[in-house]
Amino acid sequence: MTDQPDPQVPDLRPLLSPATVAVIGGTSRETGLGARTLRHLRAARFGGEVLTPDPRDGLDRDVDVALLCVPAAAAQEVLDRIDGRATFAVVFASGFEETGGSPLTTTKGTIVLGPNTVGLYHAPDRALLTFAQAFDSLVDCRHGSGAFLVSQSGAFGARVVTAAARYGLHLDGFIGSGNEVHLDACTLARGVLAAAEPRVLLLYLEGIRDAGALQALLADAGRRGVPVVCLLGGLSAAGATAAASHTAAVSTDTAVTRELFEAYGATLVGSDRELVLAGLGLSLMGRAAGRRTGIVTGSGGAGVVAADLLSSVGLEVPVLGSDLQERLMAHLPDIASARNPVDVTAQTIGDDATLEKVCTALRESGEVDLVVVIGRENQAAAAGAHAGAAPPTVVATLDREPAVVRPRIEAGEVVLPDLDSACRVLASCAPPRWSVTAGPGSPGSDPTAPESPRPPAGPGSLDSDPTASGSLRLVAGAGVEVAGWGAATTVAEVLAHGEDLGWPVVLKSDVAAGVHKARAGGVRLDVTAATAREVATELLASGVPLIVARQLRASMELFAGVRRDPQWGLVVSAGLGGAHVELLDRTVAMPATLGAGHFTRRLAAELFDRVPGRYDGLAAELAAAAFALADLADRTGAALVECNPLGVVDGRIVALDARVVR
Repeated sequence: MTDQPDPQVPDLRPLLSPATVAVIGGTSRETGLGARTLRHLRAARFGGEVLTPDPRDGLDRDVDVALLCVPAAAAQEVLDRIDGRATFAVVFASGFEETGGSPLTTTKGTIVLGPNTVGLYHAPDRALLTFAQAFDSLVDCRHGSGAFLVSQSGAFGARVVTAAARYGLHLDGFIGSGNEVHLDACTLARGVLAAAEPRVLLLYLEGIRDAGALQALLADAGRRGVPVVCLLGGLSAAGATAAASHTAAVSTDTAVTRELFEAYGATLVGSDRELVLAGLGLSLMGRAAGRRTGIVTGSGGAGVVAADLLSSVGLEVPVLGSDLQERLMAHLPDIASARNPVDVTAQTIGDDATLEKVCTALRESGEVDLVVVIGRENQAAAAGAHAGAAPPTVVATLDREPAVVRPRIEAGEVVLPDLDSACRVLASCAPPRWSVTAGPGSPGSDPTAPESPRPPAGPGSLDSDPTASGSLRLVAGAGVEVAGWGAATTVAEVLAHGEDLGWPVVLKSDVAAGVHKARAGGVRLDVTAATAREVATELLASGVPLIVARQLRASMELFAGVRRDPQWGLVVSAGLGGAHVELLDRTVAMPATLGAGHFTRRLAAELFDRVPGRYDGLAAELAAAAFALADLADRTGAALVECNPLGVVDGRIVALDARVVR
């Protein structure tokens, strides 16, 4: 990379590749943290210099890393003594700011990792800067996978490292960020991208503590072409704003977070096992060209299960072309099937020579982007299942243990112990469906770049007119077309507006924008000249003025909204609308920082591309409306802005209702 370094991201080379390490405290007892760390360094044959100064003496020379193995009560005092002498200080102790105590501080430039961290591990430099017992089995420092893990939980992260090793995936490095007095996990991960240049970055985050830091990390990884796989804790549905809101209902934290990760070509997984398997697939095979998957099996049942598993993880199992089927059948008995799954029959699956011919023809056909072969662990060569194979190819055994396939994976063969694991490994290699970052294989613009100036603010404010009619004026002032309407306080005014707008009309109580008019019984549709007097009299009896709106015939009902989220800032949502928007589940929700261009592409794919040519341009119009609402929310400080429904009238998007809520 030739980019200028970000001054907010420290140079982690002295931390990962230290020439001098000081282990301070905890060395007098065999079970002390310092003693355990020293044993790791010696067993790993760390090549740098190791110092063991007395905690009361500080440092008489500069070191790259100081490991503070002292109790919490002494940590700040020791840190003061070494401040400025150590580039990094790794603090193992806990019981500071996270438990109501005072945070650790430095004033002379030493950067603190932790506190409450288990430390770090960088196998290429044999730097086991950790006391964690999990690393007792990793002192041989096997590496070369290109995989690096950053974890907010040190103990959990250490278990992931050892779990990966059981499969034969030996991580190049690991850092536990702990309680992050100076370095949060996302900033550490950006430092790892620059210093270690991994092929795949694994993350365990216990929650999103800084959405901006996470987005900066994902953008950085996207620019560098490094896949990110994240196990994220704390995903939950976002609470609605004070007003009942369609926008909050369809733009949950989970939906928005997944959209953000997918936008940057990153992967969210649901378990530590999936994290390991995704890291394994990307480490060994990298990205595939597409999602079409070929299955080779000797059992029809296993092929059916494989097809179901592959579909469940977002891969496609296409029917193979007739010419390819004919070429495959030339090697197979008449009772075989070459449609996909390619069932070579139980008699043939053990014939490696025939299996090789079938797999070669399938892999070279151009009709599949990934291949899974359900066979034996010694058939990787026949299947072409080796590191770097194109297309990525996996051998799936049935009902084995990771220990059985570990030596195969360590030898560069892609063999998995069960069918589910194999399918998940293949899924990890599938290309990202959406991408906003500029990087290898992911054209687009960087949403972290400055946006163009926004248009001037429209008329009105939340304070001057908090009613439903005030919302209509604000939305119209923001540039969204609103169906014709007028305000009425008498039956006569209702009748006059009806004549001007044209019957039928919609009557709505002009309540506060935070009140859902339909749920409050304040909306009447299909009001005609014959029924207007009776309906208006009934609604006006509440003492609330009315909105008289032209009732338009819409060919489609859409929805757009913006909510202000304490974590993500402005979140835009849009999709199919109407009375049952939450039930339709055809929406896209994402942080507004991803930009209108990406939102347009996602809306097109989710809503309109399924009927080519019929809705051309509608995705861009819907995205433009949503981002006009985002500008309005930004200018007014609104917590919620939504238009539901937005009607498609003569090819135009027109707001039939609007709500702007503080």
